[in-house]
Amino acid sequence: MAIQITIVPALKQLLQRFLHLCLPNCCLWCDFPVHQPGEQLCDHCQVALPRLYWSLNGNALQLPAINRGLQAPQFDAVWSLSWYQQPWSHFISAWKLQQELACGQLLRQQLALALPHWRLQDQFAAVAYVPMHPKRLRERGFNQSRQLAATVAAVSGLPLLHVFVAQSHLPHQLGASASARRVQLRRQFRLKSPADATLPTQILLVDDVLTTGATLNQLSRLLRKAGVQRVGVITLAITPAPGTQTWLYSSPSPLSSPESNNLPK
Repeated sequence: MAIQITIVPALKQLLQRFLHLCLPNCCLWCDFPVHQPGEQLCDHCQVALPRLYWSLNGNALQLPAINRGLQAPQFDAVWSLSWYQQPWSHFISAWKLQQELACGQLLRQQLALALPHWRLQDQFAAVAYVPMHPKRLRERGFNQSRQLAATVAAVSGLPLLHVFVAQSHLPHQLGASASARRVQLRRQFRLKSPADATLPTQILLVDDVLTTGATLNQLSRLLRKAGVQRVGVITLAITPAPGTQTWLYSSPSPLSSPESNNLPK
């Protein structure tokens, strides 16, 4: 049995490389062949992705243009890959609204690459995520926040907690104003019982996009009431506040080269 366990991954890797040589995936952004088996972006588009940057040992919540776009955040820190802009917005929307699962794999890959640099396992004890009402879950087929949280847990080694319940089925909040979001979210979530008596004191909350912060604020309040002392937030992207230019704090990867800076639009 031990021999079989070691051989199967090797054969799988060999098969992936063979298939890549014969029929490589197309890059999800430029449509040219990818350079590595299992990847969803070619190397040129990978290094040209716009990303958010902040000081060493800092986080995105410390950046003024991000902080002012949030409604009195109840969480302590934010880590995110980028502003909500192309091509991130395309990948996120295609995954959530069109069930393009390859885009979901791409986004989880990008998150996994960023996590080791944030060193979150030294600051937090567990990972949680924004829940989805069963009706919405049946419509979409998956909870993108849960899948992202599973990636965070796997890379960081932190336990994944299933502590929240969505009590009502709300329409999509895409494009809703901050006040409308707050009204919709009243009594929307609750903590599972008896999880509120056993929660660790430092928890990471995971969602796909941080817009006004209304959803994550509501969940953070529930955690605070249950005794959680520090709440961090991880998202794929942050929606810029009105008037904010996305070039602020944003640039391509430091690995980028001159020939790869022209990302196709």
